[in-house]
Amino acid sequence: MLTLSDSVVFTGLSGCFGGAPTPRALWKAILRKQSFFTPLPEAPDGHTAEELFPDCVLPEVSAALGERFAVRADRVPLPPDLGVGDNTDFWFAAQLIDDALIDAGIPPGESHSDRMALFVGYDAGFNPAAVNWLWHANVIGQIVGTLQRFFPTASYEQMAALRGELTATLPLLKRRQPELARGEGVVRQLAQTFGACDTACQCAAGESSVFACLEAASNALRLNQCDVAIVVALQPPLSQTQLAGEAALTPFCPGRELKPFTLSTVGTLPGEGGAAFILRRLAEVQKNGSPNVYAKLHGCAQISGIAPEAEGGLPESLRRALHRALRRLPNAFRDIDYWEMNGSGIPAEDAAEEAILHRMTANRGAHIPLLALGSAKTSFGHTFTAAGALGLLKGILAISHRVLPPSVTPVDESFRLREPEQAYYWVQEARPWIASSTRPRRLAVSTLSAKGRAGAAVLEEVDR
Repeated sequence: MLTLSDSVVFTGLSGCFGGAPTPRALWKAILRKQSFFTPLPEAPDGHTAEELFPDCVLPEVSAALGERFAVRADRVPLPPDLGVGDNTDFWFAAQLIDDALIDAGIPPGESHSDRMALFVGYDAGFNPAAVNWLWHANVIGQIVGTLQRFFPTASYEQMAALRGELTATLPLLKRRQPELARGEGVVRQLAQTFGACDTACQCAAGESSVFACLEAASNALRLNQCDVAIVVALQPPLSQTQLAGEAALTPFCPGRELKPFTLSTVGTLPGEGGAAFILRRLAEVQKNGSPNVYAKLHGCAQISGIAPEAEGGLPESLRRALHRALRRLPNAFRDIDYWEMNGSGIPAEDAAEEAILHRMTANRGAHIPLLALGSAKTSFGHTFTAAGALGLLKGILAISHRVLPPSVTPVDESFRLREPEQAYYWVQEARPWIASSTRPRRLAVSTLSAKGRAGAAVLEEVDR
């Protein structure tokens, strides 16, 4: 039976989102209420996604990584023949892990006795390595086979020459590309690179991937299956074609501002980025020391199985995730000071969060301080697979600095979380986080997807 003495703490952080290449830059941007939405980059070949998908509605802006989707070759070794057709997501994730390990006081590449485990929230998708591999392995063969049917009199030599010409137009297929084309291959290579070979797994759970990773990592630590757990979640750059495909499932906002919880919002805005977290047992940190102890992980949960059209739908998914994350708190949501919400701007998701908000604060009581609310998506957009990681990083920084962080406040007068005489308020300006005299500072972080997924975590300050 696990007890509170088996507490897990965050001892290392790294992150790169939109216009913020480090956690320090991200925290400054949040305090200044900056937004990093810029016009979508033009398609490299001059053809827009609307030409392929005439009915899609693309967003006007996004919080893109741009040149920040890069690595420092002096820290992460790059192959000398790195080029077109390689899955650069691998090296981006490696840079995040490298930065987080250094922040935690664990020099990467050096031998040490810590048993390390790796949990990566990542959906490989159509990365360059996968596309190049599929073209070499399948698509060219299908093209040649189709032409053979139309020209049955063509000789074998002619078809072989055509195959050679088509192959010559593609990037050279390197031996590492098939391995890095798949998510599990990326995770295995990362584990071998950083010596995290005790446990290495991929958790592709969409927006709540980081919470699935956190749950697995905290269980591994509490069961003494490892001494150090690395949790990573990333959303690599999105092309116009990928956004066009996503538009069939995710409504995008036609404007240039993300305004959740208003009557005028009809969708979200995309973003890119990733974050890495180093977790250890609190008892070992207190025994052996650590340069940083940011926050304690009080509980976490990830829900995948409730269909949106089922009874209760999205509110029930979020309620279950929060209930599991809060299960150790005697007063549940009344012991939470700040809630980092999903705040995607998608009407169905906003409505589900509002329903849970009213339900959770109905019996908060006049003697309990108002619940502070916010969302990092108003600055950095919906980062899809890394959405939970962005909220988690913001929450850890907030509880470490003991500051209630502001969010970009929607200017629309129909903003629904500004109602008077409620037990909550939207944080509009940074303010000191005044501690309760009876309990430590605590916050909740959550994500929600219109597809039915939900994730949540509860963080608590660590005594200094």
